[in-house]
Amino acid sequence: MTWHIMGAGSMGCLWTAQFLKAGMKPTLLLREQRLHTLQTKDPVLAIEELDGTTHHYPINLESPQSLTTSIEYLLVCTKAQDAEAAVHSVADQLSDQCQILLMQNGLGSQQAIAQHFSSQTVWAASTTEGAWMKDFLHVCHAGHGSTWIGPMGHTPDESTWQGLRSSLEKLPVDIQYTHPIELKLWDKLAVNCAINGLTALYDCKNGELLDTEERRARLAALTEEVTQVRSAAGIPTPGNLLELVKQVCRDTAMNNSSTCMDARQGRKTELTFINGYLIEQAAKLGVKTPANQQLMRELANLGIQ
Repeated sequence: MTWHIMGAGSMGCLWTAQFLKAGMKPTLLLREQRLHTLQTKDPVLAIEELDGTTHHYPINLESPQSLTTSIEYLLVCTKAQDAEAAVHSVADQLSDQCQILLMQNGLGSQQAIAQHFSSQTVWAASTTEGAWMKDFLHVCHAGHGSTWIGPMGHTPDESTWQGLRSSLEKLPVDIQYTHPIELKLWDKLAVNCAINGLTALYDCKNGELLDTEERRARLAALTEEVTQVRSAAGIPTPGNLLELVKQVCRDTAMNNSSTCMDARQGRKTELTFINGYLIEQAAKLGVKTPANQQLMRELANLGIQ
């Protein structure tokens, strides 16, 4: 069962390393230009573990343009704004039975891909695994977590479910299968709506959002608007979302969010698929989102998009 992985960032490299640890031989897909600029014909993926050890694995690299084999399992770890184009770039290589697993922040990209690739089985994942990139093809595992996986759109038959489970069962990762996955994606959206944009605004670590009354109040206001939109959309809210957000801030206190890192480096963020998605859904439902809209305006004024 060969997996092809798109996105050579922290999640793409972390999951590629997990496949390699399990004795599998994944193919990591790079942009054509990046592939051609490599200085070695024998690329190696390095992963720094939580215990401080570093492991090196020979790795198979391809680009969508150079790929000649059929894709049976595709894991997409690109940014949300790049995900749909990434899948389209390998559309001709997808087998009819291809299973596509999406691992993006926010919402919107998953639905678009599920709609365009309805002949394949599309899954979405929500993960609390932590990782960051030290260098190209050098990933640091920042924290163990859990990963929830479920289908987007129609419910697959049992053999399709079993095929996915079988292809992932050897991985040294805690994987939970759930349906509907949308509930977990909305939980992750709440966390991202509250934390990501604010860390970019204040240029701070996740835990520092709990340091002042102003920041705690903004966390609460952003989270409350997610709760209101979920309620209007008929999506159950398990437990206390604000407590979930605060717990994530505590658990990842020393981490920089991906949005904060993108903002520091002048890259386009995923906020269109996070707070932007919430604002869009709220407008359709007649729910006001002043806290989220204010945050997006402040970020835009700083040139963060």
